[in-house]
Amino acid sequence: MSKHSEYLFTDDVAKMVENADLTLDGLRLVHGCHYYVDSRPELEMGIMAKPILKSITARCRLILSASGAPGAKDYDMIDNGIASHANKRIFEHLKRSDCGRKLTFRFSDAYARGSARVGKSSPEKFAMIDVETIGKLRSPHHVLFYTRAVMAQGSDYPMFRLPWARSEAESWSDVKRRWLGAAERISTELQHDYVLEPIENPVNSEIFWVKVKIVKKVSGWKPQKLFPRDAAHAVCTVVSGKAKSLTRQQLHERRDWTRADRR
Repeated sequence: MSKHSEYLFTDDVAKMVENADLTLDGLRLVHGCHYYVDSRPELEMGIMAKPILKSITARCRLILSASGAPGAKDYDMIDNGIASHANKRIFEHLKRSDCGRKLTFRFSDAYARGSARVGKSSPEKFAMIDVETIGKLRSPHHVLFYTRAVMAQGSDYPMFRLPWARSEAESWSDVKRRWLGAAERISTELQHDYVLEPIENPVNSEIFWVKVKIVKKVSGWKPQKLFPRDAAHAVCTVVSGKAKSLTRQQLHERRDWTRADRR
């Protein structure tokens, strides 16, 4: 049974949120609004999809409470979140009322449709996201890492692609510290350990994505499956909330390990 603060978040909407490049307030706002709809039996995402396209009006304090700022004395998080969503195609309509106490929103048709599972036998990935956890996190990297970790953790060999891709503006070396910080934070929150393996583009030898393997308390990883045989770039572990870059010798020593910290 899920917690009262959890709601279903599909892979389709996770990709939309990741591609939107939102601020922390922008992420809190989308999760808060999604939870608000999901937690009320009289509401459903379908009313915001074509051909119905209805908007929902909610008290700002309820969105703040769901999004991680229950003690806020003003609506800066709401306003900053609205600004973050400009031209992002997640919301079709998003506006705080003139009186300031209510928020009117309508998710886009693509988001509303993407939030629904096709059926119980459908193979698409999803996560039960906890808005109470979202409220504890302090950077967009934390929120995005958390979402993917929860979505992958139920697999026999849980792993996911870090929600980052090489761009002209940022290389892995530019963002590595931020993502390792996120992995440290979520390691503590979910009681996971992680192995982060940079993947090199064979065309230009640059890191263009990062594989993250999850090691839970009871590990299902087999020898020679958790750590790569060799790596062109430093593999990192995050154990009990602490990150470490491995030397080639340390990587070789861990070849048969089934855990991130010990055999």
